[in-house]
Amino acid sequence: MDTRLVFTGNKKGAMLTAEELESISKSFHESLRSRLWGLSPASASLPWFSSAVEAIAFTHSAARSLIYELNLDDGDSLSSWYSDDSLKVLDICNCISSEVERLGLRCPNLRIAVKLLRSDGDPSEEESHRARDLLADWVSEGVGGDGCVKSVDDVEGLIRNLAASMEMSTPRGMVSPVERVVCRAIRAVSFVTAFLAGVISSALRVSSRAVVGLPVPEEFPWCDSVRAIQSAVIVDSECSEDTDKEAQILRELDEMGASVKELDDVEASVWRVLETIEDVAALGGGGEIVGRLRSATIELEKASEAMSEGLSSLREGLNGLFRTVTRMRKEVVDEFTAKKKQE
Repeated sequence: MDTRLVFTGNKKGAMLTAEELESISKSFHESLRSRLWGLSPASASLPWFSSAVEAIAFTHSAARSLIYELNLDDGDSLSSWYSDDSLKVLDICNCISSEVERLGLRCPNLRIAVKLLRSDGDPSEEESHRARDLLADWVSEGVGGDGCVKSVDDVEGLIRNLAASMEMSTPRGMVSPVERVVCRAIRAVSFVTAFLAGVISSALRVSSRAVVGLPVPEEFPWCDSVRAIQSAVIVDSECSEDTDKEAQILRELDEMGASVKELDDVEASVWRVLETIEDVAALGGGGEIVGRLRSATIELEKASEAMSEGLSSLREGLNGLFRTVTRMRKEVVDEFTAKKKQE
């Protein structure tokens, strides 16, 4: 579907002076730059992902505020753009949310295992066996994987399509200075959403480490903040034999073979507890070994709590982004419908 913006003229925005337009546009992009710099130092961690989701929501809200401030009188153009792109954003939100839910559903087993091992006194043989089985299930299921509703190719396709809409937002026809400012803001929204969503979705599905490679648009004053994020969490790899395209992968996944920090901490703690349980079974419940098991269990408890809190925060952020985009989508459609009724 061709969603290029075709403007038919704008009487309200024409009342703004060039200086006023420049001030409004500069304020928008500077606020974006500040928000993106706020994501540094970047890392493959759940708290950073939550901040990135908040930055995406801020970008959409800021663009909507800019359009209101400019009083752009062209509902057809905005409706065609946002009704299409917002569906892609909502689909991406749903995919990432489904992976967060999948991981969240595994947290209760960790809490039960910790409770069994931290019961009053030393855990009984039966309690140790039950805890071992629960933790072994965690390891066998794997922390990573692809639990998204859509396949990896579909998710990457959504992100690529969203990024491609930057070019589709190039206006055609008679273009006023106001319309040019709006189109530039729309390009910013598309890129920031696609870029940050690509990093998050790649990290949460470790079975496919590739991050959709997006060229940083040099035209924007915030491109340096994007490059800072790229240099911290993304590394270029060689061309893919399958796609013949240069792939990008998360630096931490590439160098350490690890997953998201909090998930990797849990997995490492689970292995320590399992190894210690085996030592207790083989060597008996001496004081030193039981002390090691208690320490390992405490570490697992802390790691699982950090993961649970991180997933909860990310879930709330994704829900907030979903609500923001849905509300904006409704506003744009309602304005378009009202205008049509007046014609």
